[in-house]
Amino acid sequence: MQRQLECQAGKLMSDDPEATHERAAVQHMMRRLDGFARGVGLDEAAARGIVEKVVADMLMRTDEERVIEARTRMIEASA
Repeated sequence: MQRQLECQAGKLMSDDPEATHERAAVQHMMRRLDGFARGVGLDEAAARGIVEKVVADMLMRTDEERVIEARTRMIEASA
C-alpha cells in the first residue's frame, strides 16, 4: 500500500509541468552560480534557498535577469 501511494505521489509530481520547469530552472541556476556562491562564502543550502526564491519570484523573467538577481541577493546575504 505504501509503495502504491509513493508511486501515485511521484506520478502526480512529475505530471505537473510547471513544477518540473521550476525544478529545472533551479538546477540550471545552481550550476551557473555554484562557483560564485562559494566565492562569496555561501554554502550550498544558502545558495539554493536564494535561487529557489528568485525563481519563484521571477517566473516571467529571462534566465539572465534571474541570475543577476540571484547574484545580487547572494552578495547581500554574504555581507
